Amino acid sequence: MGLFAAVGLFVLDDYGVSGDEYLQRLIGHAWVNYVLGVDGIPWKDHNRLYGAAFEVPLVLVERLLGLKDSRDVYLSRHLAGHLFFLAGGFFCYLLAYRLSDNRLLAIFAMLLFLLHPRLYAHSFFNSKDVPFLSMFMIALYLVHRAFGRNTIAAFALCGLVVGLLTNLRIVGAMLFAAVVAMRACDLLHAARAEERRRILTTGGAFLLAGVLTLFITYPSLWRSPSEFVEMFALPFQHPAQAVSLFQGEPVRWPEIPARYVPVWIAITTPPVSLLPSLLGTAFVLLRGANRPADMLRNTTVRFGFLLIACLTLPVLAVAVFDVTIYDGWRHMYFLHAPACLLAVFGLRWAVSVFGRMKGGPSMFWALAAAGVCAVIVEMTIIHPHQMVYFNFLVNRGAPEHLRARYDMDYYGTSYREGLEYLLERSGSSSVYLEPDRVDGVGPDTYYASSNRNVLSAADRQRIITDLEAERVGDFYISNHRRDLRHGRNEPPFPPIVWARKIYDNTILTVTAVDPSLVGRTTADFYREMYRSVASKDAAVESSFDLHFDDGTLTLLKEPCRPEDVRHPFRLGVFPVDTGDLVWFRREHGFDELNFSFGQHGVRFEGKCMIRRTLPDYPIRIVEIGQYIPEGPTIWKAAIEPPWNGAATDDS
Repeated sequence: MGLFAAVGLFVLDDYGVSGDEYLQRLIGHAWVNYVLGVDGIPWKDHNRLYGAAFEVPLVLVERLLGLKDSRDVYLSRHLAGHLFFLAGGFFCYLLAYRLSDNRLLAIFAMLLFLLHPRLYAHSFFNSKDVPFLSMFMIALYLVHRAFGRNTIAAFALCGLVVGLLTNLRIVGAMLFAAVVAMRACDLLHAARAEERRRILTTGGAFLLAGVLTLFITYPSLWRSPSEFVEMFALPFQHPAQAVSLFQGEPVRWPEIPARYVPVWIAITTPPVSLLPSLLGTAFVLLRGANRPADMLRNTTVRFGFLLIACLTLPVLAVAVFDVTIYDGWRHMYFLHAPACLLAVFGLRWAVSVFGRMKGGPSMFWALAAAGVCAVIVEMTIIHPHQMVYFNFLVNRGAPEHLRARYDMDYYGTSYREGLEYLLERSGSSSVYLEPDRVDGVGPDTYYASSNRNVLSAADRQRIITDLEAERVGDFYISNHRRDLRHGRNEPPFPPIVWARKIYDNTILTVTAVDPSLVGRTTADFYREMYRSVASKDAAVESSFDLHFDDGTLTLLKEPCRPEDVRHPFRLGVFPVDTGDLVWFRREHGFDELNFSFGQHGVRFEGKCMIRRTLPDYPIRIVEIGQYIPEGPTIWKAAIEPPWNGAATDDS
């Protein structure tokens, strides 16, 4: 563990900032302020349903240490996340030793846990899924310990951790159900009244500690305990609507195929972990079939079936129900915990088989060591981009094969390396970045801005996005996540001046921007719209709406005066991300423009917009109809044809 910690400190500053880190940190600060009485409930949308059991401690450390510089903040977050991942590995060792009574097998199980390339990289920049994985492993250890000790204190501690686990992800509630079910089985088999009383008191201590911990650490429940129902329903009714690239096809997040999670696990987990897990699962099932009574009593076999349930039931739930899953299988990273523990059963069986052979034990450990070393070598070769690791089950040798079939660096952490390349290339000059200009999909500069935060203060000042400058950017950085979903395999601005490839597959490109190729897009529309609102006098208060329907954005332009109601107004549909609205507004500082999310979209209350001159943006015309299903007024749209060149004031 000391060696792993030393390596973690050594490579800490190699990783970029993920696309979720800004929001996760914001959630932590919002909950701390809410608890301190500084602000009210942070959000009205689904973000209020995310637990902050890991984010709040990170924020408290940040405030106690007085960290102000963004580089210090994100490095501290990365260090804390990685150390908690190592803690999960240590508890994997403890539980594997309890299951096998063999220190070598326990150490090997710990290595399987820690040396998963994708999880290792995510442990630095993913403060949602990897902390849940570690907490899941700790909870499994405490469940096994509680049933072994059978004391009130052991079950209360177990309940406390399971409560924290459920805070991190609602799926942790399945351990609540599992412990209650196992205690019920114990109650049925109890022969004496004293034993039954002990089962009831320990089970009560578990439930009380778990429920109290969940309530205390989940401020949303303070306002209304009914929010727990919404927390449970969120994975099945997630508002996010986008697509992921899977086996060469774009699939919508709520409509992923049943094979999605199993395939992702199979092609991104090292073989040295896959094979023992499969063997262990088969061993537990066969042992249970031979001794079915052991499945209902407090035995190792019953715990093995608990691990199988933890591994398979979430996958079945995703396959059967419309659970929103995306970004590979990161929402299911916690499955790695039961998989590593099931591997212990497979390894024990393998040790017994090899033990019957002459020289068998030495051969077994030589193979095990070779498998671990192979993973370490590959992790070293692709460092610090272990998050795009694939195993031999997919064709890694064909150029751009993986890139055209699967999401690669969906978190955008490789942008840091692209920024560092541009900083070195530009000497002491500023680096001007251009946002995505294809189909108006939105700005890729979000990832660049996120990764800029972990650079030094001097370097941060030299990186300027197109959103901050009155000029076209010189370079365009992209991880091609949006490109491939829209059928584009090449960057929009040739030539490529630098590219990062893993397995001969491009995960990031830096291209030089030819100003003549830069068209007017939704990004320009936002920017000019805000400037127009800020510059015009408010003759009459008016508003305009931006509504989303099936992944597209619809602009509804309302007239300023009642007599203009009979005049036609324009509707343009732009395929963009909803987050772009918040991003552009914040970048341009238009806080005085009232901005609110509604059921159907976004409404801006501001100054008169009727004389707005719109330049030539790429749009598609939609049919005449009603575009505000609910509201005080339902406008009929008279659709105008698309225009070329600059529009006139009369348009």
